[in-house]
Order: sequence, then C-alpha cells, then structure tokens
Amino acid sequence: MSTETSAAASAPSHSENALHRGLGVSSIVAMVAAGAAPLAVVALTTPIIIALSGSVAAPLLFIVAGIVLLLFSVGFTSMSRHVRNSGAFYSYIQAGLGRVVGIGAAVLALVSYFLLQVGLYTYVGVAVTGAISRFSGVETPWWLWTLVSFLIISALGYRDIELSSKILLVALVAEAGVVLILDASIFFRGGAEGLSAAPLNAADLLAGTPSIGLMFAFFCFIGFEATAVFRNEARDPDRTIPRATYIAVGMIAALYAVSAFALVIGVGPSRALDVAANDTANMTPDLFMQYTGVVVHDITNVLLVTSTFACALTFHNVLTRYQYTLGSLKVLSPRLAEVHPRFRAPSFSSIVVTIITGILVLAMTITGLDPINEIYTWFSGAATLGLLTLMTLTSIAVVVFFRRHDDRRITRTVIAPIIAALALATVVIIALANIELLIPDSVATGILLTLLVLAFIAGTILAVRMRRAKPQAYARLHDQES
Repeated sequence: MSTETSAAASAPSHSENALHRGLGVSSIVAMVAAGAAPLAVVALTTPIIIALSGSVAAPLLFIVAGIVLLLFSVGFTSMSRHVRNSGAFYSYIQAGLGRVVGIGAAVLALVSYFLLQVGLYTYVGVAVTGAISRFSGVETPWWLWTLVSFLIISALGYRDIELSSKILLVALVAEAGVVLILDASIFFRGGAEGLSAAPLNAADLLAGTPSIGLMFAFFCFIGFEATAVFRNEARDPDRTIPRATYIAVGMIAALYAVSAFALVIGVGPSRALDVAANDTANMTPDLFMQYTGVVVHDITNVLLVTSTFACALTFHNVLTRYQYTLGSLKVLSPRLAEVHPRFRAPSFSSIVVTIITGILVLAMTITGLDPINEIYTWFSGAATLGLLTLMTLTSIAVVVFFRRHDDRRITRTVIAPIIAALALATVVIIALANIELLIPDSVATGILLTLLVLAFIAGTILAVRMRRAKPQAYARLHDQES
C-alpha cells in the first residue's frame, strides 16, 4: 500500500489536501539554512571549534562534515521519492527497519527537537538582553524576551507556512550578507599576516583533537534534514525536496568553510589558536569591528538576535509538521492532523507545540539555571546526540530498504549511505566519549541521556500498543512505501 493511500486512509479527510502547497526550493532552503543560524555559527561556534580542535584547520572540518552530510543526503533524497509524507527521519527509519523501530525513532526525534527548541528560546532571550544592554546600557531579564519571542513564534507557527518562510528568507539574506561582508573585507585587506593557505593544510587535521572539532562541526548543520519535513507543503516534492537538500547542505558547508578560513586569516594563523582559546566570545565581534567598522558591527549584534529567532521559528515549524504526520497516521492523536481552513496549516499541532515548549521553558526558568551555560548548552548537546543517532539509523534504513526492493543503483542506495552511516556512527561515539563537552554537568548528563533512551523505548512500547489496540491503523503504516 502506498504511503499516500495510508495517510489518506488514516488522516482526517481534509487534512492532506488542505495543506498549503506553495513552497518552492528557495523557500525550503531559506527555512533550513535559517535553522542552521549561520551568523551564530560564525560568531560563536567557529571560534569554539578552533579552540577545542587545537588546530587552525576549521575550514577543513566543515568541508569534511559537509561531504559526509552530502553522502547522507544521497540516500536521504532517494528515499524521499518512496516515502511520501513529512515524517523525515521517522518515516525513513520505519520504511527500512520496521514499524516498531520507526515509531521509537519518531518519539526520539520529537524529544530531541523539543529539547533543542527550549534551548533556542533561552538563547534568543539572552541575545536580546545583550543587544539592549550594548545599545542602551539598560539591563533586562532574559526570560522577558524569551517570552516575547515565544509569543511571536507561536503566532507565526499557527499561520500559513509561507509567512514564516518569507520572514526566514529575509533573516537569512541579512545574516549571510554581513558574514560575507566580513569575509570579503578580510580577504581584501589581506588579514593580519597576509593571505595564506595555512587553514587548508590537511596535515593540521591530525594535530590537536580534530575529532572534537568535527563533532561540533556536525552540530552546526543540525536542521538541514528538515527539508523532508516540509514535503506536504512543497509544490513539487519529488523535485523540490532533493534539490533543496543538496543546495542547503552545499550552501551551508561553503559559507561555514569560507568564513572559518576568513576568521583564521583575519586574526592571523599564528595567533588564531590563542585568540580562539582565550577570547572565544569576542574573536568574531572584534574582527567585525576591525575589518568592517562600528556600523556593521552594531548591525551584526542585532542580526545575532534575528538569527537565533529565525532558528527557533524553523524548529517550531519542524516540530509542528512532525506531529502532524504522526497524527495523520494515528500514531498520535488524529487531532494533530487537523488543518486550519483559512491558513491551510496544521494549526492545532502548532498549539500543542506551543503548550509543551511553554511548560518546559517555564520549568527551566523557575529552576534558576543559567540560560546559556546550562539550559542551552545541556539541551542542545543532548538534542545533537539524539539527532545524530537518528541520522545514523536513517542511513542504515536506506540500505536495508533498497536491498529489500532490489534497487540496482549501488552508489546511491548502498555505497553512499554506508559511508555516511559509518561516519555518523563514529561522530556519535566521539560525542559519547566527550559528552562532558556537550553536557558539562554529570547529573544533567545522566538525566538527559536517560531521557533520550527512554524516549526511544517509549516509542517502541507505543508501537506495540498500537498494534494491539489499533491493528488497522498499524497495518496501514506498512513500511510506508510508495
């Protein structure tokens, strides 16, 4: 049975056809790239990668991560033609590895994205507070701006997806623009020590601890997989989703690699390690001031706010579509598949996302935890680990699915996904071995890792209960093949 037939049979009769189908390649790329928060990566994460890897070869780490994710995308996009709903990781894992494992993956994905979303909301609040303080000297509580951004994103998520995509496109163009201005200014002025190929020296990949740098480089790409989540709202999904995925990964990798190269050149290869290690937070802002002037520097401070806001908006929409798909297949409540008659969006699912994230953010605020060093760091670290695990399972599922269907495109359906699976599994192992860098608190580590494991187990239990209580709906899931 095809997935389209399955979804139609199990969802409310109006939901599948009522969704807005106006998203093109550029709109989906904008949402995914905005979710990657490129300005925040260049300003904050890249110096961390340089410091933790102990090497100026950060551009190569981004290139390696981009190549692995492009290999992952080969199998990922091949599956998109056979799995015709917006479940992404969940749907692909189920198609290859079965319904029980698939629904376990679905719950793990939901928990991972919710953790990431809570961390992003706290980050937005801190970013706004910092910007206000820099421009006016007035100190305001971070939770106030977290609440404001939460309300705005909740309102946008309730409405037509095209409104969100237009806002995200503007945010992406603006933040990518200032990053490219910095890069061009550094290259034009020759950097601190002249233009040099030192950041591209492959021998430096063996220096320091490149495995940790690579782990954080992968973290910077989290969210690109959301291209498939917007499948049901794409104009021509069989063409749009593969194109958007390749463009998003390629564009993000190129921007990160070029910008990392520029940062090293801007500071000077001989000083980059020391500056990144001893003045991580100010490395990029200082370069903006030095090479672009105070106006662009101040604009960048504002765009850091819009960058993190855009990221939070993207993942609100991702969570909404994940729930929508699970509701349409009766894995979760069918109400999640209801589509607003005016906005043609899964608005009820958006409300549920709003309620859950609101409760979680409130709970974290009450605890008094530090919004960046604890809430954001811990939650985003755990989410990264969960999503990398799902990507590994997806690559394995691609191989199993196409071997079962005797697909003869060996490169696309075997070689590329196997290489991706091995590379991603290695990154997961690295992340576990260095979990204290992702989640520095040992108690938080235990709680969050247990939560991820329990999420997967809960999903498998949900699948078993669904098989017993709703055998017809369970049968209609049937590997979700077209």
